Amino acid sequence: MPFQKSLSLSISFIPLAIFIYCLIAYTINLPWLDDFEVGPYTLQQWLKTTDIEKKMDLIWVPNNEHRVIILKLLVLFNYYVFGQINIQWMIWQSHLYLIPLLYLIFKVLPEENRWISFAVINLIYLSFQYSLASYWMIAAVQHNTVIGFGLISMFLLSKNKYLGLSIFFTFLACLSNSDGLFFIPIGTVILLLQFNLKKIIIWLLILTSLIYIHFKNYPSWNYHANAFQFFIENPSKSFFGFFYFLGGYADFFNNNTLPIRLYTTGLFGLILVLFWGKLLYEFSIGSTQMKLKSWKNGTLLNSNVLFTLSGILFCLTNALAISVLRSEFGEYAYLIGNYRIYPVLAIAFTCLMYFQQTHSYRKMLFISLIAIIFWGFSFKTYIPEIINRKKYMMQSYLDFKSNKDGLGFTAKQIEKYKITEILNTFEKKGIYHPPKIK
Repeated sequence: MPFQKSLSLSISFIPLAIFIYCLIAYTINLPWLDDFEVGPYTLQQWLKTTDIEKKMDLIWVPNNEHRVIILKLLVLFNYYVFGQINIQWMIWQSHLYLIPLLYLIFKVLPEENRWISFAVINLIYLSFQYSLASYWMIAAVQHNTVIGFGLISMFLLSKNKYLGLSIFFTFLACLSNSDGLFFIPIGTVILLLQFNLKKIIIWLLILTSLIYIHFKNYPSWNYHANAFQFFIENPSKSFFGFFYFLGGYADFFNNNTLPIRLYTTGLFGLILVLFWGKLLYEFSIGSTQMKLKSWKNGTLLNSNVLFTLSGILFCLTNALAISVLRSEFGEYAYLIGNYRIYPVLAIAFTCLMYFQQTHSYRKMLFISLIAIIFWGFSFKTYIPEIINRKKYMMQSYLDFKSNKDGLGFTAKQIEKYKITEILNTFEKKGIYHPPKIK
């Protein structure tokens, strides 16, 4: 094996191995807050009723503003296949999306410098900024499945061959989380850039029905109405929040509520947007007539660029939505741990777009060195948080079992909703096996 390839493989393997080890070592079979509603409570109610319509209602009812059908189906899958509900297993299962995602990214990379480019993507995406989206079950399953299914769909669509499969995977993404709906307009853009007007009609006729179904009897209209009202009254908060959100990859001051955290992420987000503008400007240079001809021939952009563009557009639409819908909660709401998976994905796909151009191996080594430094900062910043979260969860479970505040609930809430009884019943039936804590 050539030295360059072996070096790149080593750089790729180390962050992957550490990421997997941390998932195994620091996840725990304990539900936290919203995990109860979509996990133990849903399963309890499912087993109680024999009415098929009521069972379907349980699966369809949203958690807050998100319909998380895939997550609830995963709960049922684990019960009927493995005979139990296991929070830790579901976190691991959701991370299987990394297999197709990293494979597709590898396929999209140009053959020249492919392995060193792949190493850079691994260092970026397998970092720890989005720890909450990796170690909190509901967040892990929501975000991992929507990204996995959605990007598989966009990859197939960019190949201009697999419309039926693309629609199917977009359907799964929409059932994973509300932002899966964003893949409907993104897919339309891909088809438009391919000048596939007939396919656009089929795509929209089938998938826009999902939007109608999603918002039928939607319980969170008031929440969104209030968010839009706040946005209208305070547009500057959303404007700056957009850049804070996109710059989440550079959030290495997670324990501080200091302006430096906002300045760092805001500046990084601005640089990212300017870089996107540079790529767009470079693409726009040239004969408009030739570009129009290429567009009508379906050769304006190749499939690799279209797939990469879809990933960037997905992150961009998330940034736009969250900057509006979360502005009333303050600037730091944009930087919570489960949201940061999107800016990290944005950086990974921006590099993927950049790597479509030809670069020298020496330049790629320099980029990989920067990626290693960022990965190191990520490890140093967030591993202590991940370790401490597991310790906190174990202590919180002991408090929960002692009828105190625990697992995200107050003692009054635990008593009112009989949360302890649900877990105790599942324990007696062997459906739930809590961790042994000394």
